[in-house]
Amino acid sequence: MYIQEVGENILMALDTLRTHKVRSALTMLGVIGGTMTVIAISSFLTGLREFVFQQTERFGPDLVFVSKFDNIGIRFSRPSQSERTRKDLTVDDARAISELPSVRGASPTMFVGSFAPSASQPVVKHKGVEANRPMIFGVWDNYDDIRNVYIKEGRFFTRTEQERKAEVAVIGSAIAETLYPGLTPIEREIEIEGTVYRVIGVMEKAPGDLFGGDPVEDRQIIVPFDTLKSAHPEIENISITARANPKQFGRMIDDITELMRRRRGVPADKPNDFGVNLPGSIYEAISQIAAVASLIVFPLSAAGLLVGGIGVMNIMLVSVTERTKEIGVRRAVGARRSDIVWQFLTEAVTLTAVGGLIGILIGWLISLGLKQLAPTLPSVVPLWAVLLGFIVSCSVGLVFGLWPAIKAARLDPIEALRYE
Repeated sequence: MYIQEVGENILMALDTLRTHKVRSALTMLGVIGGTMTVIAISSFLTGLREFVFQQTERFGPDLVFVSKFDNIGIRFSRPSQSERTRKDLTVDDARAISELPSVRGASPTMFVGSFAPSASQPVVKHKGVEANRPMIFGVWDNYDDIRNVYIKEGRFFTRTEQERKAEVAVIGSAIAETLYPGLTPIEREIEIEGTVYRVIGVMEKAPGDLFGGDPVEDRQIIVPFDTLKSAHPEIENISITARANPKQFGRMIDDITELMRRRRGVPADKPNDFGVNLPGSIYEAISQIAAVASLIVFPLSAAGLLVGGIGVMNIMLVSVTERTKEIGVRRAVGARRSDIVWQFLTEAVTLTAVGGLIGILIGWLISLGLKQLAPTLPSVVPLWAVLLGFIVSCSVGLVFGLWPAIKAARLDPIEALRYE
């Protein structure tokens, strides 16, 4: 019997929505906006966390980058003066790190290029065709084992090629597609800053950048460290990539920190004058930015729900006034006060629930749009966000519809019947 009454109340509420379409739509705007924001932001954050996890796994979860800067990933300002005046890392530092018992392998890394699109880039070309924003890395021959270099064709360079400063290169997929369309790049020439190298390997295509385009992995060219150092003796700043032995990642970080402090003569009461950076920290920076943004967006969403709730209360109070005589008739034929309360509460909850469902649908469409803008972002609407959005929207109707429902139930039946 109770279920039947609830069903009848919902049908009456839906009928009211149909009768007053514009008024109901305007009332639901706040609820729609608030719920839509919750769904869209939750979808983005869920996808971003998955992206961070995938990229960290691809780099290698047991990998660290040692640099004279505190952060070699995403920065929003130039290094401080104290960072810029620090001593550069050396090849001897890399050798010392590689000899630590917790370290599986280490390699110095020299970099030529820029992450900024507007900055000057090295010229890499083949038969007059130039590569787009190439990035050149000079490393040791063990780098492919340390850094998880995914080779699609050919091979990585050998210790012999490293020692004799061979002009050989392993190139990214975007470089191969641009310079050798329809051809196999292996054993072909590539001109890097005026010097002719021989292509010996092509890397697999990376999953993609966060917002599309060619990621760094696809635009990189890896050459022997000493070969690149000979071409750029003026570059003193290098970083060191190290990989831990199985189950010794934490110990490796402690060992490297202790070793570098000792080699650089850092006093016990002074902070490190170098950085030990994890690959995940580069992507976690993006996640932290999104988390901060959510702290701003979610209160705005709550404000939208509050505005929507006030709108629901106002519209329900108007509805009580418009239907005073109906309430009197219901009371006259035996309806209890609780019946009147449930009738108006059900109408208010139905109103906000419909708004919540519309908000969920729009949020889901925004999630699909994010996938188009950022193809590599696994943007998925989590079930908990859908349930939360729907429950919150219903709760708004329940809370803000309570006072109009009580007011309707307290009307005097005789006075209500006389109301015109």
